[in-house]
Amino acid sequence: MSVLFTDIMTVYNYHRDPETDKETWIRSIVRGVQWSHNKTALTTVNGVQTETKVESITVDFQRGYGNKPYLEPQEYRKLPAEEVAKYWTLDAKSGQDKLVLGNSVREIADGYRLTDLAEDNQYVVTVTAVSDNRNRPRLKTIKVVGNE
Repeated sequence: MSVLFTDIMTVYNYHRDPETDKETWIRSIVRGVQWSHNKTALTTVNGVQTETKVESITVDFQRGYGNKPYLEPQEYRKLPAEEVAKYWTLDAKSGQDKLVLGNSVREIADGYRLTDLAEDNQYVVTVTAVSDNRNRPRLKTIKVVGNE
Protein backbone atom coordinates (compact mmCIF):
# COMPACT_ATOMS: atom_id res chain seq x y z
CA MET A 1 0.00 0.00 0.00
CA SER A 2 1.29 3.44 -0.88
CA VAL A 3 1.56 6.17 1.74
CA LEU A 4 0.07 8.61 -0.80
CA PHE A 5 -3.02 6.63 -1.77
CA THR A 6 -4.65 5.93 1.59
CA ASP A 7 -8.20 7.11 0.92
CA ILE A 8 -11.23 5.04 -0.03
CA MET A 9 -14.00 6.25 -2.32
CA THR A 10 -17.36 4.92 -3.33
CA VAL A 11 -18.19 5.14 -7.02
CA TYR A 12 -21.81 5.23 -8.15
CA ASN A 13 -21.76 4.44 -11.86
CA TYR A 14 -24.79 5.40 -13.89
CA HIS A 15 -25.89 2.64 -16.24
CA ARG A 16 -28.73 2.42 -18.74
CA ASP A 17 -29.31 -1.17 -19.81
CA PRO A 18 -28.96 -1.22 -23.62
CA GLU A 19 -31.67 -3.88 -23.90
CA THR A 20 -34.35 -2.55 -21.51
CA ASP A 21 -33.41 1.17 -21.07
CA LYS A 22 -33.66 0.68 -17.29
CA GLU A 23 -31.51 3.21 -15.37
CA THR A 24 -29.49 2.17 -12.31
CA TRP A 25 -26.53 3.35 -10.25
CA ILE A 26 -24.02 0.60 -9.47
CA ARG A 27 -21.99 1.05 -6.26
CA SER A 28 -18.29 0.09 -6.10
CA ILE A 29 -15.74 0.61 -3.33
CA VAL A 30 -12.33 1.73 -4.63
CA ARG A 31 -9.18 1.66 -2.51
CA GLY A 32 -5.84 3.26 -3.33
CA VAL A 33 -7.15 6.79 -3.75
CA GLN A 34 -5.76 10.23 -2.97
CA TRP A 35 -8.60 12.74 -2.51
CA SER A 36 -7.68 16.44 -2.32
CA HIS A 37 -10.22 18.96 -1.06
CA ASN A 38 -11.24 22.47 -1.87
CA LYS A 39 -9.31 23.25 -4.99
CA THR A 40 -10.65 26.12 -7.07
CA ALA A 41 -11.24 26.07 -10.80
CA LEU A 42 -11.48 29.38 -12.64
CA THR A 43 -13.55 29.46 -15.82
CA THR A 44 -14.22 32.32 -18.20
CA VAL A 45 -17.34 32.50 -20.34
CA ASN A 46 -18.10 35.59 -22.41
CA GLY A 47 -15.55 37.58 -20.42
CA VAL A 48 -17.07 36.67 -17.05
CA GLN A 49 -14.87 34.69 -14.65
CA THR A 50 -16.41 32.18 -12.28
CA GLU A 51 -14.75 30.31 -9.42
CA THR A 52 -15.93 26.80 -8.66
CA LYS A 53 -14.81 24.53 -5.83
CA VAL A 54 -13.66 21.17 -7.16
CA GLU A 55 -12.33 17.97 -5.67
CA SER A 56 -9.22 16.37 -7.16
CA ILE A 57 -9.04 12.59 -6.97
CA THR A 58 -6.18 10.34 -8.08
CA VAL A 59 -6.61 6.57 -8.29
CA ASP A 60 -3.48 4.41 -8.10
CA PHE A 61 -3.29 1.56 -10.63
CA GLN A 62 0.37 0.74 -9.86
CA ARG A 63 -0.43 -1.54 -6.92
CA GLY A 64 -3.12 -4.10 -6.22
CA TYR A 65 -5.80 -2.99 -3.75
CA GLY A 66 -8.37 -5.71 -4.40
CA ASN A 67 -10.64 -3.42 -6.45
CA LYS A 68 -12.99 -4.67 -9.15
CA PRO A 69 -11.53 -4.39 -12.67
CA TYR A 70 -11.72 -0.93 -14.24
CA LEU A 71 -13.46 -0.73 -17.62
CA GLU A 72 -13.36 2.13 -20.12
CA PRO A 73 -16.62 4.14 -20.10
CA GLN A 74 -17.44 3.24 -23.72
CA GLU A 75 -17.26 -0.46 -22.89
CA TYR A 76 -19.09 -0.08 -19.58
CA ARG A 77 -22.05 1.60 -21.31
CA LYS A 78 -22.49 -1.44 -23.58
CA LEU A 79 -22.69 -3.99 -20.75
CA PRO A 80 -25.99 -5.71 -19.99
CA ALA A 81 -27.45 -5.22 -16.52
CA GLU A 82 -26.23 -8.60 -15.24
CA GLU A 83 -22.58 -7.70 -16.03
CA VAL A 84 -22.17 -4.12 -14.74
CA ALA A 85 -21.69 -5.01 -11.08
CA LYS A 86 -18.43 -6.81 -11.94
CA TYR A 87 -16.71 -3.56 -13.11
CA TRP A 88 -16.41 0.14 -12.38
CA THR A 89 -15.59 3.14 -14.53
CA LEU A 90 -15.16 6.92 -14.45
CA ASP A 91 -17.40 8.53 -17.06
CA ALA A 92 -17.15 12.31 -17.41
CA LYS A 93 -19.14 12.32 -20.66
CA SER A 94 -22.39 11.08 -19.11
CA GLY A 95 -22.34 13.63 -16.29
CA GLN A 96 -24.06 11.03 -14.09
CA ASP A 97 -21.29 9.21 -12.22
CA LYS A 98 -21.00 10.18 -8.54
CA LEU A 99 -18.04 9.80 -6.18
CA VAL A 100 -18.19 9.77 -2.39
CA LEU A 101 -15.18 10.07 -0.10
CA GLY A 102 -15.18 7.00 2.11
CA ASN A 103 -17.13 3.77 2.18
CA SER A 104 -20.78 4.52 1.48
CA VAL A 105 -22.97 1.50 2.16
CA ARG A 106 -26.22 2.82 0.68
CA GLU A 107 -27.52 1.72 -2.72
CA ILE A 108 -29.22 4.22 -5.03
CA ALA A 109 -32.70 2.77 -5.50
CA ASP A 110 -36.37 3.69 -5.13
CA GLY A 111 -36.10 4.43 -1.41
CA TYR A 112 -32.74 6.24 -1.58
CA ARG A 113 -31.96 8.92 -4.17
CA LEU A 114 -28.96 10.97 -5.25
CA THR A 115 -30.20 13.90 -3.18
CA ASP A 116 -30.17 11.66 -0.09
CA LEU A 117 -26.60 10.64 -0.90
CA ALA A 118 -25.52 14.31 -0.92
CA GLU A 119 -27.29 14.98 2.39
CA ASP A 120 -25.73 11.96 4.11
CA ASN A 121 -22.11 12.55 3.03
CA GLN A 122 -19.87 15.60 3.28
CA TYR A 123 -17.99 14.99 0.02
CA VAL A 124 -20.11 13.91 -2.96
CA VAL A 125 -19.10 15.00 -6.44
CA THR A 126 -20.07 14.41 -10.04
CA VAL A 127 -17.26 13.27 -12.34
CA THR A 128 -16.51 16.17 -14.70
CA ALA A 129 -13.05 15.31 -16.11
CA VAL A 130 -10.89 12.20 -16.32
CA SER A 131 -7.21 11.98 -17.25
CA ASP A 132 -5.99 8.43 -17.82
CA ASN A 133 -2.26 8.00 -17.21
CA ARG A 134 -2.18 4.20 -16.97
CA ASN A 135 -0.02 3.95 -20.12
CA ARG A 136 2.95 5.60 -18.36
CA PRO A 137 5.92 3.44 -17.35
CA ARG A 138 5.59 4.65 -13.71
CA LEU A 139 2.87 6.18 -11.58
CA LYS A 140 0.01 4.52 -13.42
CA THR A 141 -2.97 6.58 -12.27
CA ILE A 142 -6.26 8.03 -13.33
CA LYS A 143 -6.87 11.60 -12.20
CA VAL A 144 -10.46 12.72 -11.75
CA VAL A 145 -11.95 16.14 -11.22
CA GLY A 146 -15.39 16.37 -9.66
CA ASN A 147 -17.67 19.16 -8.51
CA GLU A 148 -20.80 19.34 -6.42
